Amino acid sequence: MADSLSRVFSQFVSNLRYEKLPIEVVDKLKASLLHSMVVSIIGAGTEQGKHAIELIKQEESQERGATILSDGSKATRAGAAFANSKLMHATNQSDSYRMLLHPGPCVIPAVLASAELEMSTGKQLLTAMAAAYEVESRIGGDFIPSTQARGFRSSAVYGTLGSAVGTGKLLDLTEDQLVTCIALACTFTGGTNEGPRSGGREMMFHEPMSTRTGIMAALLARENVKGSEMSLEGDAGFYNAFVGNNRGELSYVFAGPDKVDVADILKGLGKNWEILHITPKIYPTAGYNNPVIDLMTDIRAAHSIDSKSITSINIDMNWLETTYPSPAFPNTARTEPGIGSSHYFAAYPCFYGYYPPLKERVDPGNADKGQEQQVMELMKKVTIIGHKDRPAFSPKITITMSDGTAYEGEYNGNELKWNLETEINRIQDVFSEMDWPEEKLTQLVECVQNIENENDVGTLIGLCS
Repeated sequence: MADSLSRVFSQFVSNLRYEKLPIEVVDKLKASLLHSMVVSIIGAGTEQGKHAIELIKQEESQERGATILSDGSKATRAGAAFANSKLMHATNQSDSYRMLLHPGPCVIPAVLASAELEMSTGKQLLTAMAAAYEVESRIGGDFIPSTQARGFRSSAVYGTLGSAVGTGKLLDLTEDQLVTCIALACTFTGGTNEGPRSGGREMMFHEPMSTRTGIMAALLARENVKGSEMSLEGDAGFYNAFVGNNRGELSYVFAGPDKVDVADILKGLGKNWEILHITPKIYPTAGYNNPVIDLMTDIRAAHSIDSKSITSINIDMNWLETTYPSPAFPNTARTEPGIGSSHYFAAYPCFYGYYPPLKERVDPGNADKGQEQQVMELMKKVTIIGHKDRPAFSPKITITMSDGTAYEGEYNGNELKWNLETEINRIQDVFSEMDWPEEKLTQLVECVQNIENENDVGTLIGLCS
């Protein structure tokens, strides 16, 4: 009988070594690490971030614990990771995988806390990140839209597994312990879409709780309690619960067939790296709005456009991007013109020529209706159409002027999957506006660039504390 999915993943994680990581994977890991560390500093200035820090300091302070970023205080492993996850998630500038997963704010706080407490090297930190990103992304893969359609928020559901695997790697769990770790993560995970559907804000705590729960799964796996061997694909396992069946039958898909082979999540494991498809979010909004902002900025930079002479702005996007959080539970505040909708994030850079990365987070239904009146007027001219054959993060924008002139631009979905060099260029643009010493931010870039040469993560953490 073939090994179970969790067994194969556990063998992969247990055997993974830094030396096995391709150069481009290491580069991508560093890009994600730098992005999350800078975003944590930005998030620490928000009310949500401040509250998370104070909560953990009050409830889980521990003199010899892990470090809470920005603040520098020490707390329990899970407590510090919870707070740091909140900082990385507060402004909605984390990373994305296939639009609906955000591995960074689950994986990175978890491995950072354990790397600090276990005195892990920079190479070990990167290796744990690689294992966690890869396992979480592969388990999610084609199943993400179907998970959303069952009323679960995919980022929280799959994020627990990423946190668990990354922590388990740094705890040096055995293959059998990793099988149990994954089984525990499968049964501990959760998070519903009612908030994203109706405007509730409980999703603000999804990633922090997934981070915390994943860490506990790894810690508990050291007790050598036997976990179910087929926790993922079993008849009453993870896929049956969070997808609706264990047969690979999908209720919704980004594009392509609605039936897949569950075993295919293992194809090319260790050779074809899913982390290369991670997209960092430079703007404080949903992932699918980021390419709309960048593409509109590109068009405006290439042409002199008088917004008063625009008659229409047409945007073609992947259909799931226009029905967030799911076609089964669409949120009309996101899908129809209004503050915080994709219409808004197209109109703003069309009018101003850019969108500020440090602009306060704008959520649908939670903004001042009297602000930015000119943007609101232009937004009325935006039409968005969803397509089942268009990849995610690949908008096409057509701006038609009153004289009949049309300006067009189109992305193929890969433009924002940038490497470390691009991440540095993009993130450095905000350094001068951040409430943090620019010298320390520059040193942070240098530290991440050479993180594999660090004997521990103390310098990395210190630059963000």
